[in-house]
Amino acid sequence: MVFLKWWLVWWVIGLVLIDWSQWQKGYATVLAGVVGSFFLDTAFVYKGFWKYHDPMLPGLWPNITLNLGLYPIGTWIFLQKLPRRFWCQAVWVLIGASILIAVEFHLLSTGRIRYDHGWHIGYSWVANVVLLVLLLLHYRLVEKRLCRIGRY
Repeated sequence: MVFLKWWLVWWVIGLVLIDWSQWQKGYATVLAGVVGSFFLDTAFVYKGFWKYHDPMLPGLWPNITLNLGLYPIGTWIFLQKLPRRFWCQAVWVLIGASILIAVEFHLLSTGRIRYDHGWHIGYSWVANVVLLVLLLLHYRLVEKRLCRIGRY
């Protein structure tokens, strides 16, 4: 049930903060992030570093709710509100990683995520920073190029 609540919270946040008339801005990056997350979840979760658990949502359903709620909405907000200056962007990445860690800390404190093989929340924070930098690079190197050549 916790994962469904987070899904709902993120969609409400998205309805408030995202400029839906500009949904194309970030669309390709959102898709890349969601597909990458689905890949990581299916490849590494069950025998890997972390595992989600929710008695109401068996199997991969917790992953699916995160991949259809928090990740796409968070990515759209991250890209649409991205500052122009480099140092402001660096701070924005740290803020984004901290928000993701706050969600993960809630999941950890409610027993909805378990770490294995030495993984801990500190590694998750570093992984979130790397993830946001990769999303930013994808946006700059791929998506903006698509816009310039008139693909969408």
